[in-house]
Amino acid sequence: MMMHLLGAFAEFERSMIRQRCMAGQLAAWERGVKLGRRRVLTARQEKNCYRKWQTGKYTMTALAEQYGCHLSSIKRVILRVEKPESSAVAFRMGKK
Repeated sequence: MMMHLLGAFAEFERSMIRQRCMAGQLAAWERGVKLGRRRVLTARQEKNCYRKWQTGKYTMTALAEQYGCHLSSIKRVILRVEKPESSAVAFRMGKK
């Protein structure tokens, strides 16, 4: 029984920590703090990259090599334009 109580308290404490972290991130976002990593490509590079992708002459791998970034970065560039609601690129901060 004691172990169950300790487990219950640990779960409760973990949920409290999570709530405080989320509240802190939301407050920071509302103050204008940029959260997360910086993007590898600038907005101009993303625009040019997507244009090249649309021509059909470039593969994602070729674009990643050309821009000197990871393949996932190129996939996100394409998703931001074609499927902005995708969970891979959706901006969630501020939504409750």
